[in-house]
Formats: sequence, structure tokens, C-alpha cells
Amino acid sequence: MTPELESNNCDSSWSTSGSTGHNPLEQFVILAKTAKNAAILELIKQVLEAPSVHVFGELLEMPNVLALVGTPNDNYYNALNLFAYGTYRQYLENKQQLIELTPAMCKKLQHLTIVTLAIKNKCIPYSELLIELDIKNVRDLEDLIIEAIYADIIHGKLDQKNKQLEVDYAIGRDIRKDDITEIIGTLQEWCDSCETVLGCIEDQIHRANTEKQKRIKHKENIEQEIANLKKAIKTQANDSDEAMATDSQVASGLELRKKSTKTKSLKQTGGGVKLQR
Repeated sequence: MTPELESNNCDSSWSTSGSTGHNPLEQFVILAKTAKNAAILELIKQVLEAPSVHVFGELLEMPNVLALVGTPNDNYYNALNLFAYGTYRQYLENKQQLIELTPAMCKKLQHLTIVTLAIKNKCIPYSELLIELDIKNVRDLEDLIIEAIYADIIHGKLDQKNKQLEVDYAIGRDIRKDDITEIIGTLQEWCDSCETVLGCIEDQIHRANTEKQKRIKHKENIEQEIANLKKAIKTQANDSDEAMATDSQVASGLELRKKSTKTKSLKQTGGGVKLQR
């Protein structure tokens, strides 16, 4: 069963994730304002192990952290920068320039590496994960993924049949300032695509409305024709009734005339007989 959890993302100056109330990084940023020398080094180690902190851009920009660059302790700055933007594979390739990571730090960096891979591909093959995370067997890989899901770092499911991780959601990581232009370009392409789709939808709506008006007009014409036919039939029926009434009156008049003529003839015949006597 795949765990379904909601994410509480962190916020930073150059982070894609948002804050919903408490910002876990904030306390470290406040401490970094005054921490120097050994204190700032210990602060960096603590933030790298903190399970709820997954963005580090704001801390990277703190003056006391930037002051480590070019000093014997710049490996601490490099480690913080790696957690902000890098992957576990990059850690393995550049160990000499970084501090030694504790098991908790390694697991956290592996989780962040899964997030980076999920940004590029929502279905990540186990084979790629095993290489990028430097894990020797699938059982350990699946355990690590399940931990990431329960930690609300990603949402997804394990497709054991196809040997891949299907990611539905992943937290945001820090963004380099140099990447902003590329992100803007990607968003602009998305906006252009939305405009194209919107235009197609509007065309379809226009065609549908036009077709609807045609059908309404056609229906009105049919109804008008039916009304005209009913009126014509009714008029024809009335004319027929009137014609029948007229014919009846004419026939009655003729019958009366015949009777009147017969009566007169009889009267005249009767009168002639009487004169002979």
C-alpha cells in the first residue's frame, strides 16, 4: 500500500517550495547572524541533519556562511551548497571537497536526489535510482523510498512489476539564480500552450453556438410551417362547411319552389272542372 501524505514545504529566498506557517530553516538563519568560527560550522552540520529542512538557499546567503569560502573550512560551505543544489552521486564524486557526512546526512541527501530525479522524470527506473543513490539491492532502495514518502518528501507508488518509482508529487528544492531565466522560459512556453488551448476551446464554443442557433432557427421554421398548415387546414374546413351550408340552402329553396309550383297547378286544374258544370 502506498502512503498518501500531505506536504509541509519550507520557504527560502531562492526556493520553489512554499511555507504554510512555521519555516524550519528560519531558526538556523537567525542563529547564523551571530554564529562565527566553530559555531557556524556546528550550525551547518545541524541544519544538514535536520529532518525537516530541505531548502538551504537563505542560509547560503548569510554573510557568516559566505565568509567560509576560500578558507580552510570552505568544505562546510561546499557541503551546504551540495545539499541545496546537488545529488548523492555528486557527493561521491567530490568527497575530498566536502565534509564527511553522517548516516542521517547521507539519507537526507539521497532523499533530495530522488526529488531532483523526479523533476526530470515522473517514472524513475529502479536501475537509475540504484546508480544515483549508490544502493546495491532493490529491497534497500524500496525501504529508502518508503521513508521518503512517509517523510512527505515525495508522493507516489512503487511499481514493482515494471521496476520503477511513479512520482505524483515532490517537494521543491533550491533554485540557482542562473536557472531563473530557464524557468521563466519554461513558464512562458506553458503560458503559450495554455493560450493555444484556450483559443481552440473558444473556436469550438463559437462553432457550437453557431450550430445551436442554426438548429433553433430550423426548429422555429418547422414550427411555423406546422402552424401555417394547421391554419390552412382549419380555413379549408371552414370553407367546406360554409359551402355545404350554402348548397343545403339552395336545395331547400328549389324544393320549396317545386312544391309551390305543384300547388298552383293543382289549383288551376280544379278551377277548370268547376266551370264546365
